[in-house]
Amino acid sequence: MQEPIMKNVKLFFLICLSLFLMGCQSYSSAVREPRVSFNSVDIARINFDGVNLITRIDVTNPNWFPIPLPKIDWELFVNSAPFIQGLLSNDESIRSRGTVTLDIPMSFTFDGLYRSFASVIDSKEAAYNIALGISFPIPVIESIVYNLDFSGVIPIPQLPRLTSASVSVANFDYSGLVLASTINVENPNGFPIAFPEIDWDFGLNGISVTNNKGLGTGVIAPGAVAPANINMNISYADIFEIVSSARNRNEVDSLVSLAAALPSPFSSGAENRLGIPVTIPIIQKPEVSFQGITRRALGRTMEFVLNWEVNNRNNFDFEIGEFNYNFLVNNRSWAEGLVTNPPIARAGSRTIIPVAISISAPPIVAEIVDIINRGVAVNYTTTGNMSFFSGVPGMDIPDFPLNLSGSTRIR
Repeated sequence: MQEPIMKNVKLFFLICLSLFLMGCQSYSSAVREPRVSFNSVDIARINFDGVNLITRIDVTNPNWFPIPLPKIDWELFVNSAPFIQGLLSNDESIRSRGTVTLDIPMSFTFDGLYRSFASVIDSKEAAYNIALGISFPIPVIESIVYNLDFSGVIPIPQLPRLTSASVSVANFDYSGLVLASTINVENPNGFPIAFPEIDWDFGLNGISVTNNKGLGTGVIAPGAVAPANINMNISYADIFEIVSSARNRNEVDSLVSLAAALPSPFSSGAENRLGIPVTIPIIQKPEVSFQGITRRALGRTMEFVLNWEVNNRNNFDFEIGEFNYNFLVNNRSWAEGLVTNPPIARAGSRTIIPVAISISAPPIVAEIVDIINRGVAVNYTTTGNMSFFSGVPGMDIPDFPLNLSGSTRIR
């Protein structure tokens, strides 16, 4: 506090000394009034949070001695009504016969503006007026107030508009899928805006299944349209919780809703929202079952056909890359081997994989003859492994273990 006071004391002493040395001139006639004028008003920053205005005035000291900078009372009016006010003062001085440009910062939030003037929410601009009261702490003229006024308009930020969007299935597997969306966002303002967050919601039957936010990057130039790419991770478990019947279907209709997420007070206003219908594929794992034993020839060497079935409920084919098996009847091993060229499991079809086997071991042959003569069922166990390849991203199953058991008759 001592340094500013000492500056003012020294400045006042310098003025008094100057007047004393002038001798015959009176105190009042020796001090010439400073000249003040508007320089400019600039919008230093504007975004969805608020505005920073910089009002600049020019101050000229016509005296041959330095004078202190003025104290400036300012008030900002919006639509002719008082809004905010402030005071600018400092302890610097203007050199003799010098001119300085003073910056007067004024800031406000749009939240505060809307709370005070609800009528501007749906407007594209608001009229403002700046009133300045300028006074100098100099003897003789310290009671004089210099008044300046300036009028202009402040642009009111407009909501970015979602002009178009597309949604497609980018990838999927047995746990869920990824939806890829490209959203075009238009900036209707005369100033650049940061790319807004995009709120997305994935729904079924009018019920929200999952939602989140996707981030756009960079800025959108004034009046420009820019795209944002958003990926949405959707879980089949969440889908089945809403639509349990979807477990047995190949696809289900859904709706993706998109909206620009903006800070208050804009988020509480009307939102520009797009709804995109999307058909979601429901992926079904292939079902493998054992369909029985068929006899081909009886004798010292028994020949049979073992029949496995692959039920492919999907709308795409599966190629069975490899099938190894170990087949037991009544806890006796009948056959084991590798099927290197199994048939293709066609889309929406049941495909039989027949495997021919021969049995010549006397104990097993005798047991088989007894089973056939008595016409009784046998207990079987089949273990092994299959591999499925579809050509659809995420749909390959390189390891599909088999562990089947039950009873059947030899036909």
